[in-house]
Amino acid sequence: MATFFPISEISSYHSKWVIRARVTEKSALRTFAARGGQGSSNSVFSASLLDESGSEIRASFFGMACDKYFGIIEQGKVYTLANGNVKIANRQYNRCSHRYELVFDRDAVIEASTDDAKIKTVSYEIVSLKAVQSRALPCSVDLCGVIVNFRQPLAFTSKAGRELVKREITLADDTKTSMSIALWGERAKMEDKHFEGNPVVCLKGVSLNEFQGGRSGSLSESGAMQFQAEVPEVKKLQQWWAADGANADLTSLSLGSDGLTDLKTVQTKDLPCTVELCGIVTSFKDIFSFTSKEGRELVKREIIIADHTAMSFSVTLWGNKAKKENSAFEGNPVLGLKGVRVQEWNGGRSGSMLEVGSIVFQPATPDAQKIQQWWTEGGSTQSLTAISVEGGGGGGGGGFRAATGTASNLAELRDAAETVTAQGDVFTLVTRLALVQMKKRDEVQPLYYLACQEPRNFAGGTSTLTCNKRVDSSGYCAACGRVVKTAPRLNLRCRFSDYSDGLWLTTFHEAAQKVLQTSADEAQALETGEGGRDALEAAVRKQYFTQPMQLSVRAKLDTYNGETRSNITCIDARPVQRGSHAREMLKGIREMLAVVA
Repeated sequence: MATFFPISEISSYHSKWVIRARVTEKSALRTFAARGGQGSSNSVFSASLLDESGSEIRASFFGMACDKYFGIIEQGKVYTLANGNVKIANRQYNRCSHRYELVFDRDAVIEASTDDAKIKTVSYEIVSLKAVQSRALPCSVDLCGVIVNFRQPLAFTSKAGRELVKREITLADDTKTSMSIALWGERAKMEDKHFEGNPVVCLKGVSLNEFQGGRSGSLSESGAMQFQAEVPEVKKLQQWWAADGANADLTSLSLGSDGLTDLKTVQTKDLPCTVELCGIVTSFKDIFSFTSKEGRELVKREIIIADHTAMSFSVTLWGNKAKKENSAFEGNPVLGLKGVRVQEWNGGRSGSMLEVGSIVFQPATPDAQKIQQWWTEGGSTQSLTAISVEGGGGGGGGGFRAATGTASNLAELRDAAETVTAQGDVFTLVTRLALVQMKKRDEVQPLYYLACQEPRNFAGGTSTLTCNKRVDSSGYCAACGRVVKTAPRLNLRCRFSDYSDGLWLTTFHEAAQKVLQTSADEAQALETGEGGRDALEAAVRKQYFTQPMQLSVRAKLDTYNGETRSNITCIDARPVQRGSHAREMLKGIREMLAVVA
């Protein structure tokens, strides 16, 4: 039996050797201009070679060796190789740990060999994700981690005209660190089931680069990927994930940061944008499960946070972040949120935690202490201005978008609406519910409709916002193109009154529920119950003139049937906080008295 030279022993002191190795990685063919060639070019490709000793070395094939063997050498196959040159490894291009690398040219002798189970199919030099944070970029590493999130494959055409397919996954390990990694080609096209259930995967040859202030990885088609590989790191990560990794607060390397952004600044940021926030939880919703268009089972939870700027903001959490026990959000904890995507929604702004984002409860930072002190010393009873249209409130919290127009009563609102632009303005005023339109020309008017509850699509992925388009009687959504999960949504014409005037306003779901003090589900249950429509109308009439409401009203120019006119809608509402409202009224009285004096 032939004796082969161990790769571990290769050095510049040995010139006569024959190695037997498996090709664990093979690059694409590339060309370069020959020195003094006056436009001529040469070709080269490289490969990683692994032998029975477990040592791995990089080999480059130039000129005649490239022309002869590129179509013969296959990744995963075993070959004998001889007549190559040895040189010091160039760390700029070589990620193998061997001190040397091989160069094959016209004298190369390479022959296919029988497979040998003693030679591994791949060898890993795994580094932790936390260690990746301090690596000089660009570089190449081997990783092992749990797939905590993945996206659908995305097909596109490159600038060079190549048809490409990629899929992004988020990897995490027991250093409580995560990072986004792009898969390409056939790996990206693998069925979703391979990525579901938080499998442990080993990746060989992940290229790391800086992206938008963070770090992200890319596994080329010449790299290697193994699910549940037989390496010690896999079992270690499986045990970590089962014990507490699934509930761990992960720090993402793929998120750059311009530092903490307060909520008042969020209100004026150009959209869309990604921010880092710190705030106190004023309210939260139960988790909500649904199926996406692609058939993925998704889970989300909405929370409202507030900070010392007396602003509140809605943030949607996804996956394991949303699945945390309700007790984690009770008692107004302070949260640090990194990787919140801010977008326009329904006239306001809302946030969504990115897959690679991180959440920290009770962070030990000066900003968190400042917000906790503000809440303790009066923030919990302070009237908050909501950036998001829909919002809750703990203590005195939330519910409104900040006013951009000035109107203290309905008469002034009617006048102000005549001067608004297509961009519109938001007004805040106090009034009472006088009527809800139940009939129109003797026809009963529906007070709610069934809406699609699937996530909306946008270019490049799935939105965090619900579709909410009206569905037909069978539950078919024209926007989603299929039968979907549904939920009732209120849509009312309400007449509000104050001392100056009365005004009919279209009142959408979020505001309508607060005006009627009834949820859409409860309204549907009343109408479909024994009492029928009469029971629903009786419940609505009980709310007439019962209490003053502070409304958030949007007025803007719309075009209807070719005619431009102002459109006024109620986008949010809440009971008046009598103490703060009385103080505002007293302030107005003092200002009027000062003018008289």
